[in-house]
Amino acid sequence: MINSAHIKTFLSLSETRHFTRTAEALNMTQPGVSQHLKALESELNVSLFHRSGKKIELTPAGELFRQFAHKQVQSEKIIRDRLKEDSPHKGECRITCSGSMAIQLYPKLLELQKQFTELSISLEAAPNEASIELVKKNEFDIGLITSFIDDPEIQITELGYDELCLALPKNHSAEWADLMALGYINHPNGAHYAAQVFEENYADKFTGFKDIPIKGYINQLNQILLPVTQGLGFTVIPENTFDLHPETDLLTKVTLKTPCRETIYLIEKKYKPLPNRYRLIKECLNTIW
Repeated sequence: MINSAHIKTFLSLSETRHFTRTAEALNMTQPGVSQHLKALESELNVSLFHRSGKKIELTPAGELFRQFAHKQVQSEKIIRDRLKEDSPHKGECRITCSGSMAIQLYPKLLELQKQFTELSISLEAAPNEASIELVKKNEFDIGLITSFIDDPEIQITELGYDELCLALPKNHSAEWADLMALGYINHPNGAHYAAQVFEENYADKFTGFKDIPIKGYINQLNQILLPVTQGLGFTVIPENTFDLHPETDLLTKVTLKTPCRETIYLIEKKYKPLPNRYRLIKECLNTIW
């Protein structure tokens, strides 16, 4: 990597064409200027100046290097200014969460982008375990998960909760035998959601998710309820996801004897300071949960 002090000395000398004036401008000694130039020419293995008595002129290589040096100085100034800036309304925000949370969150994030056009939003839908790994690997800065974890690398904060919903085809019975005959439409969080609802509401019948007949699997959240609307199975999803479905008239939302809430946790790297723009994101999260 080319020494930035040597570049600075070269640019000054290319403007003054005079060693003494360059030394005065940079508060250096004349031998110091000569040493910088010698080191730079040695590193590049070219002559940057042609010397004729007291006069010096740039060589063709010197002219080419001056173009590079100007761009280098400008780039350095830009990055230094950006590092100091840390604008609360500019830059990329990287968030990972489940698909159901993404459905609630993404429209709110788009509203933020409309208000602050220099914000960039990256949202990855992923199950709990994947979201945790994405944050730990610094691929995403914050995540939303639904299970408490005790990890020395992760800071975890309770954010709020989502109600879980047992979704059946229209007018279908919620009796255990009828559910088992119908079969379950599974999804990335399906086993976790179902276990919570069944343990609280069918405790005398539920023997574990492994014993639930699976009728299908889909990892696209906006498609999970489609087979349910066609009478092909039942599922458990967050209530807000049910309510946003365009064909709720073809579905039955079961009123559970024991409502089930799923706690939402915010995770981030414990010792990694976040840019100021994440304050906006956290404020947005607090309006939802």
